[in-house]
Amino acid sequence: MPIAAVLTDLDGTLLQADGSLSAEARRALATLRQRGIPVAPLTSKTEPELRVWMDRLGAGGHGAFENGAGCLGPEGAEVLPAAIPAPRLATLLAEMTERAGVKVRTLGELSDAELGELTGLPPDEIGPVKARAFSLPFVADEKTGQRLMAEVSTRPGLRLVRGGRFWHLSGDHDKADAAGRILARLGRPGLVIGLGDAPNDAGFLRLCHVAVVVPRPEGVDAALAARLPGCRVARVPGGRGWAEEVISLLA
Repeated sequence: MPIAAVLTDLDGTLLQADGSLSAEARRALATLRQRGIPVAPLTSKTEPELRVWMDRLGAGGHGAFENGAGCLGPEGAEVLPAAIPAPRLATLLAEMTERAGVKVRTLGELSDAELGELTGLPPDEIGPVKARAFSLPFVADEKTGQRLMAEVSTRPGLRLVRGGRFWHLSGDHDKADAAGRILARLGRPGLVIGLGDAPNDAGFLRLCHVAVVVPRPEGVDAALAARLPGCRVARVPGGRGWAEEVISLLA
């Protein structure tokens, strides 16, 4: 059966740990373009960041931003009904941290230098990272994150997920919501391949015929692997592992 599309996370999956695109990933993307197979990035990045990366990848006209808050396509941007504006999310997070007796640092509270160190991005790319419209990333340890998970569970319409570097507070949507819309718009028969590295990728990976978990430098995310029994696991982290799996599946 032919491959209809490749759905992929960006940070830690298609991209290297420093946010760059490896030579191996570039070659695999070129092969996909030659075969006419679209690549749809599903990312926690903002809409401006996604537009830049879709242009860089040049492998298709569809993608999703801020963990499924919205989709980008040839017809423009669409915000999903469940998305909640970032200022409202900030108010809700402040209420929940006070109630739980914990402290976190939101992405907006990090200095440009700290954000650059966390993401590997150069100074001129920090601005778009902070241009959050429908999600609120923050830094917290696992214990704090789980306490806030308990708070979120009591508030309908909210969702909290852990990504590769940040926890993400948002409306009750995820990458799977956007993936379903994208696949319907593509309308291509065949296998759908999905690749991701973090728990916030589990939803869309379950929609794919073939799910690939890309390890981080420290190893496979156990929470993600547990939610995807029988998934493929890339041999090496980041874009090099991504490329190896894509080329293997194409063969």
